[in-house]
Amino acid sequence: MRSRYRSLPTVNLAEATTFVNPPIPTLTLDSPACVFMTDFLSVHPVVVNCKTSVSEALSLMKRSYVRSLLVTDMDGSGFNGIITATDINSGKVLAYMASNEIKDRNEVFVEHVMIDKEHIHGLDYERVAASTIGDILETIKHLSEQHVIVVDKSLNSFSVRGMFSTTNIAKALHIKFDVEPQARTFFELEQVILHHHMA
Repeated sequence: MRSRYRSLPTVNLAEATTFVNPPIPTLTLDSPACVFMTDFLSVHPVVVNCKTSVSEALSLMKRSYVRSLLVTDMDGSGFNGIITATDINSGKVLAYMASNEIKDRNEVFVEHVMIDKEHIHGLDYERVAASTIGDILETIKHLSEQHVIVVDKSLNSFSVRGMFSTTNIAKALHIKFDVEPQARTFFELEQVILHHHMA
């Protein structure tokens, strides 16, 4: 049976003299915000099921070279929230284990320490498209969040369109930009207070 694919002819590179090398654009605080956004229309988001253990979620982050994951419902289609490496590596997991008398870390699931969508501040894509990255950094500083979700109401439904990461922005602009994550829930507020008392 003949294959429907064919081998392409090659060319000799002896006559090649140079290579395509477009200029790298200079990025500044006045650059369009969308340049820095991870757009899920072109980059598949890394997602995790809410019933996944925090250990598996952290392992997925490491394999995918990301520090946050979108959290889905049981069937993998609905958006439930976000979980970050900070959520897993901070005292949230140990605090949940202590308060629920759990001895095995593998019994702590993403849903136990994730940030529910009700506690996430989102940005509207239309506003983002008309903004600079300086505007986004000012917003991030105001929100005290390391990851900011972008939603798009112009799609078929009210959908998560993308995300801004302070780490990625700082790398692209070659600047130092740290934010102190704020407590969104009473449980997280307790952890912040506990951390300050222990420090």
